Amino acid sequence: MYKKEIKSILPYLSPSELLKYFNDEPPNRALRGKDLKPGESVTMEFLSLFDYLGEKVPRKVKYDPKYIGLYHNTALKIANKLVAEGLLSTWGNKTGIYQQFQGNSYDAEKMHYNAYDFLIYGFAEVVNHYNRSIRIIEVAEDKTGKIDVGTGFAILHKHTKQYFITAKHCLPKNSEIRMKILLGFSNGFAYPENIYSHIDDNVDIAILEFSDKMALSDKFFVLETPYLLDKILVSGYPPVPGTADAILVSSTGEITAMAKTYFHKYEQIYVNANVKGGSSGSPIINEYGSIVGVIIESARDIINNDLQDELRFGTGLTSDLIFEILESIDNKGDIHKKMKFSINSNNSFRLT
Repeated sequence: MYKKEIKSILPYLSPSELLKYFNDEPPNRALRGKDLKPGESVTMEFLSLFDYLGEKVPRKVKYDPKYIGLYHNTALKIANKLVAEGLLSTWGNKTGIYQQFQGNSYDAEKMHYNAYDFLIYGFAEVVNHYNRSIRIIEVAEDKTGKIDVGTGFAILHKHTKQYFITAKHCLPKNSEIRMKILLGFSNGFAYPENIYSHIDDNVDIAILEFSDKMALSDKFFVLETPYLLDKILVSGYPPVPGTADAILVSSTGEITAMAKTYFHKYEQIYVNANVKGGSSGSPIINEYGSIVGVIIESARDIINNDLQDELRFGTGLTSDLIFEILESIDNKGDIHKKMKFSINSNNSFRLT
């Protein structure tokens, strides 16, 4: 398959690398050794895939028997997708790997977070990249011992603070809450330093702050504003019949509506990805691999509210609201509050 080839077979070749090369290399070459005075200009030479492959891919890799015949075709496919997205433009009248390209600029922050790779490779690459950033929450009810599950995800706010975002109702009182992170305590479970919610109890978001002495994840999501009809991915841990272990389940769709609800004054987003019980707290992710919202519930049947809507639409709160709460926490603002909790001997915790 095309996606598998460009993901796992070909080193030194990615959408980000091509985009950076065609944007940065021509002006760098044109200005090399020049000391331009005001009003002077230089002529840039636009480069081709032949130039890139010759300069950036080591010969021993390019001519390895398992790669022969793949680099040219894959590079063309990536470049054509970048052209279709408006990130590159063709220049001149050459064809194939000799076709020259002009870079149309790029966002350095998006480049840092691999956003252009996600855009070209698709949502499968997002799941592959961030699968350890999406975590299951186990909730054991005190009276019955029944275990329910929810989902949450890791973000790094302002490049320093580790937070875990979920739906607030995934952290019920009178229950043992169990979480495992990438690197926490020796016996597996981990508890946060602080848990925050919105000052408005109707806002179904909980934010767990973890110590920098722990590793919540090795990769962290970033937040981005949602827009109507964005293509989106929802990944979470709903119960899957017939399986003993938790499985990360992913579904794609679009943001089909954005509207305020009578429960609170904040905007909600509605997605047509397949959302079911256990998906609460799941990230809503756009094509760039950025968080645009968090799932808080699946749509209910209009006649019997105990049943899910047969189309399994999901409802979420926006990344803008998550950001506002994080900013309030960071700046000692007034739209958040701390949630009280106690720590169990096995490092699980419970809301009090």
